[in-house]
Amino acid sequence: MRGGTHRTDGYSLVELLLVLLAATTIVSVALPVTSGSLDAGRARHAAGFVAARFRLARQQAAARTTVVSLVFDRVGSRWMVRVCGDGNGNGVRRSEITSGVDRCFDGPHDLEAMFPGVQVAVDSSIRGPSGEPPSPDAVRFGASDMASFSPSGSCTAGSLFLRSARSVQYAIRVAGVTGRTRILRYNVVSRSWDEL
Repeated sequence: MRGGTHRTDGYSLVELLLVLLAATTIVSVALPVTSGSLDAGRARHAAGFVAARFRLARQQAAARTTVVSLVFDRVGSRWMVRVCGDGNGNGVRRSEITSGVDRCFDGPHDLEAMFPGVQVAVDSSIRGPSGEPPSPDAVRFGASDMASFSPSGSCTAGSLFLRSARSVQYAIRVAGVTGRTRILRYNVVSRSWDEL
């Protein structure tokens, strides 16, 4: 020791414990926010992916001057989506997809594999975006589960619902006459659907 100065060669146990406590507090506050943001982000990206497929199908129907459909297939507990075109002028039909008359040129896409934690699902206790009664049906495009676009731009009206692992709920809506596609998110506070 020279001139009254004191030199330490490290940190005391108390100092290390205080640093660890501070770091643990910061991590415990940041993790829920980060994982919640990741969860909502995955669901939003999945909704954007499906909405883009709807918009692309509408453009392809006009460009090909034929009906183009997004076809939703339930495989086990999961939903797949593929894009198929009419091969004989009578619209896209499941039987003609099977026989090869109507050909699929995009997909099948497994949304749950592409966006982990996101499911094609809907909370069966909430009303639909237009106030329709609650339903557990997550693919609402008629009995065929197909959204078909005509060359003029019109479409089978309906909705597809996506839910994140933390129950963030999205709907992709397609208008019948115009074929306009919208993404909505369910607001649990106001119990309403907000357009993004």
